[in-house]
Parts: sequence; C-alpha cells; structure tokens
Amino acid sequence: MLKLTLIAITFAASAQACAAEKWIDVRIPEQYHQEHIKGAVNLPLKDIDANNVASLSRDDTLYLYCNSGRQATLAQEKLQQLGYQHVINKGGMNQLNMPTVKSH
Repeated sequence: MLKLTLIAITFAASAQACAAEKWIDVRIPEQYHQEHIKGAVNLPLKDIDANNVASLSRDDTLYLYCNSGRQATLAQEKLQQLGYQHVINKGGMNQLNMPTVKSH
C-alpha cells in the first residue's frame, strides 16, 4: 500500500512539473499581428472549441488576454467548460506590463 501511495505521489508531482504556462491572445488575427505579448499564441475567441484546443494540456496554466478583458472572460468560460482548470484572465493587453512584439 505504501508503495502504491509513493507511486501516486511521484506521478502527481511529475505531472505538475511537466505543466507549462502559456499566453493566449484571444483577439482576431489582424490585431494579434499588429502587436501581441512576446511568446503568446493566437487563438481567437470564435475558434475556441474542442478541436482547436486539443494540443493544449489540461495541466497547463493558460493566461488569456484581449483588448479589454471581455473576450478573455468569454474564452475563459469556454475553456473551463472544455475541462481546463488552470485558466487565468489577465484582462486587456494595455493593462499588462509584458514585452510585446509589434509588426513593422
């Protein structure tokens, strides 16, 4: 019994260690290409469904943002309905003090 408990604890700890933090821009592609948080991926709100998020691990922490926070709130609700538990709405892009990438 102790051996099984230790295996379960080790597995849980390793699963958490493998979890990643991902920044997701839920705005339309044109806005994303104009400027986005460095390292963020673009997943527009309208595209969030089970097929388009299959590559995201449910163990990952997902940081969402948009222009004002409204679309990120809707995206957060959609992702939580799809089983993602670690979803954080970071609000509007202008509220974030993060390095950005701008198109030239």
